[in-house]
Amino acid sequence: MRSKRPIFGLREIKSIHSAGIRSIPKTQRSGYLELYTLGREKDRLEKESFALDKRRAAAARQLSAVIGRIIKLQKGTGLTERPAAPKGVRSIQTRPMKTLGINY
Repeated sequence: MRSKRPIFGLREIKSIHSAGIRSIPKTQRSGYLELYTLGREKDRLEKESFALDKRRAAAARQLSAVIGRIIKLQKGTGLTERPAAPKGVRSIQTRPMKTLGINY
């Protein structure tokens, strides 16, 4: 099985918006505007979370279907056991090196 490493992208980079930095000084900006923008951001994130949950459920269904097909094919062909994977350093069979004498 492949190792699972996190995939980082542009969404993980902290931006001015996520840091809460605004061009208007805090004393001059309206609290209502701040509440409105944060509410819109919350709604957007809730929709995105819902979409990700749907994608995760679909991927889980597809994965279970693929695993079921693999098991069915293994039983049908008699390949129920996986071949043992080599551990440590691979042993590569090598032939002795052919040498040729050189006269100077």
